[in-house]
Amino acid sequence: MARLVLRRGGLALATAVGVLTLVIALLRAIPGDPVDAMLGERATAADRAELRSALGLDRPAWSELAARAAGLARGDLGRSIATGDPVASLLAARYPATLELAAAALAAALAIGVPIGIAAAARPGGRADRASLAFATFAAAMPTFALGPLLLLAFAVEVPWFPVAGRSGPASVVLPALTLGLGMAAVLARQLRAALAAALSRDFARAARARGASRVRLVAGHGLRNAATPAIAVLAVQIGGLLAGAVVTETVFAWPGIGRLLVQAIGARDYPVVQGCALAIALTFVGVSLVADLLQAWVDPRLRAAR
Repeated sequence: MARLVLRRGGLALATAVGVLTLVIALLRAIPGDPVDAMLGERATAADRAELRSALGLDRPAWSELAARAAGLARGDLGRSIATGDPVASLLAARYPATLELAAAALAAALAIGVPIGIAAAARPGGRADRASLAFATFAAAMPTFALGPLLLLAFAVEVPWFPVAGRSGPASVVLPALTLGLGMAAVLARQLRAALAAALSRDFARAARARGASRVRLVAGHGLRNAATPAIAVLAVQIGGLLAGAVVTETVFAWPGIGRLLVQAIGARDYPVVQGCALAIALTFVGVSLVADLLQAWVDPRLRAAR
């Protein structure tokens, strides 16, 4: 376990440097200049040059990368170009909202996907299996930018059960969580169905069935533990997609998280905030992958020796 944590720590450091490099390169490639946004088109060339120098925008890319990496080592992510606030404080203010949304979406995905996957695997080819396939196809094909407005129209406008936007209480997280969680639930249901059906077809399951084990005991006591390892791996990857989907969902529902902050920073060409948001999302994904690896090793002892 200790070696796994150390390897993941090195991966997190390499990921941070890679994300910084990629974001700096992309930000320099896209059109637009934060100086023009701050001073306007009528500013003189001298004023623009002075502001660019004060903001550090006149440095070459390698110099900016070195400065950002050194700041990251000190825990300093720089200051926002638009507001002057420390990027770390902006992220700290928005990160809990994103974690709340991600946790609610994960809970929704588990609550929907796990029962559907178990019901489908219990009787392959039956009605539950065909219904789960139809659900998975629909939910996986529906993009978040389309599903979010549809849920808003149905359950916040036509039937005002939930708030339209914002983070104002437990009810306000329901629609954003469903928007993010349905796609994850679809993938989880199909993966769990496949892994569980494969586990129930093995020799130990046939032996348990021959000893008179009920279907419930067979699924809960024998199948789920063997199907959990691949399901956890898929779930970890889906959580990474959930963080990416949060950018769109938070914008649709005006949710005050990192995803919305990222969109606002891109519009304002606020380079330090964009870099900080991308770095936070990337490191969160690395942390989720580490937790998934530890869970897999706990569920399946055979993986502990391999890692």
